[in-house]
Amino acid sequence: MNDSAAILLIEDDPAQRLLLAAYLRQAAFQVEEAETLAQGRALAAATHPSLVLLDLNLPDGDGLDLARELIRRVIPVLIVTSRPSDRLLALELGADDFVEKPYDPRELLARIQNLLRRCGTPSSHPLPLGSFRMDVPGRRLLDDRGREIALTRGEFDLLAALMEARGRVLSRADLSEIVSPDGATVCSRSVDTLVSRLRRKLADDSRHPSLVQTVPGVGYRAQG
Repeated sequence: MNDSAAILLIEDDPAQRLLLAAYLRQAAFQVEEAETLAQGRALAAATHPSLVLLDLNLPDGDGLDLARELIRRVIPVLIVTSRPSDRLLALELGADDFVEKPYDPRELLARIQNLLRRCGTPSSHPLPLGSFRMDVPGRRLLDDRGREIALTRGEFDLLAALMEARGRVLSRADLSEIVSPDGATVCSRSVDTLVSRLRRKLADDSRHPSLVQTVPGVGYRAQG
């Protein structure tokens, strides 16, 4: 068993549920699956997950009822549904985020990682990057002598996302979503600027970077 966050996926469509669960496990998350409101409620009570991905159209009731219960228990909730009309109601209830079907799995993964960071539930172990170590809960980047490297909020969130991706490539769109304050639009150029600033602070050669690498035409990845 690893130390990654535990996600409860409540989705009644078996094809969507199996595909998404496999995708999240590939990203090193622990995933519990439920296909009904009753199953989801029982698993949430038994496991206290780090985050719940909740479909609203369930065969035995309205997912909004369970969302209310989870929010009262201070469990982060990300609504995933084909009911865009419920977006405002879900957010007013206190749901932490909302994704409309059909969705891009990469965007959903980026939203999950961003939400877990905001809620303070990332891995408790420092993440390595060359000679650096990132303390995600403490929001600190330390060099090999334990000295803190000063990062802005955007720089930290972008680097944490790349390090948590464990060598996978994140597109500029993924990273724009992660560093967007309160849903504001962040352009690809802004992501490139953040990467350039990070490379300077990490003393990563911009001509031949090894710590934060460019994948032409796609995005960026951190040293795996």
